[in-house]
Amino acid sequence: MKIIKTFEEFVSETALKAGEDSKIYVEDLTLDSGDTIKSAEILGAITASKTENEFKDYFYSEYGNDAFAEGEMDILMAYYLDKSAEEAEIEKEEGGEEGEEESGEAEGGEAEEDDLDIDI
Repeated sequence: MKIIKTFEEFVSETALKAGEDSKIYVEDLTLDSGDTIKSAEILGAITASKTENEFKDYFYSEYGNDAFAEGEMDILMAYYLDKSAEEAEIEKEEGGEEGEEESGEAEGGEAEEDDLDIDI
């Protein structure tokens, strides 16, 4: 008998999904220096950071520049970039749907007249 596991069963129990509809899982990261960065902290830093530099600065200020061995910051950045790309894709899809709705209103004529109404 073969036992088939889903992807979610392979991901460790400490991993968190990056959002309800997200396909990204963030796992705890144990640094060579001995510190462990929890997945919740990583997701919080991703959410709070507007840029890659803010994201990096948070971890460098929290754990120190010497705490990260080669490749460990790359793992964190991969989580950040994956989440950013996923958010950009969602925005693009939503933008496409809104554009279709707006073009439909313009064809009806009502929305076009409302746009031209200016009170001075």
